[in-house]
Amino acid sequence: MSSQPAQGRQVYSGYRGSPNPTEHDRIVHLLDEYRASEAFVAEYLGAWIAASSDPRIVGGLRLLREREAAHARVFEARLRELGAEPAAAVPAERRASTLARYGATDISDLDKLGTLAVLFEDAEYFLQPVTDLIRAIRVDLHTRELLRTVLDDERASVAWLLGMHGTLAAEA
Repeated sequence: MSSQPAQGRQVYSGYRGSPNPTEHDRIVHLLDEYRASEAFVAEYLGAWIAASSDPRIVGGLRLLREREAAHARVFEARLRELGAEPAAAVPAERRASTLARYGATDISDLDKLGTLAVLFEDAEYFLQPVTDLIRAIRVDLHTRELLRTVLDDERASVAWLLGMHGTLAAEA
């Protein structure tokens, strides 16, 4: 069982809505929140790419940005297939501060990676709300497998970020 890292942040903060939600309710909520988050991650990775002069960072982040953007598009399409409209958004203050940080040329790639290394120090804890929902899904097998596949991508992205953090730290 994973222990909670120092910051304790997770990819999804949990269902908020009607009491006694159906599987459909829980899936729609997660897809919408996760969609908004993935689209925003793709956006701030783009800002980081523009700010970085390290070709290793630029190359790795380009693929990560495309994965995140693809997840957002697939989640939106699945939401619509389930009869829901995208509504979730990243709060304006978080958008502004995150874009400023990752778009800054005076903050090193190592520092930016360090922030993410702390966030992802226990990737399974970070992803736990999604894995919990995957385990609970009994009817919507399409979405269950979509989410399983996205988590494979997320683990690959985390591995690259942590590996690159280690590489840059060793060079510092």
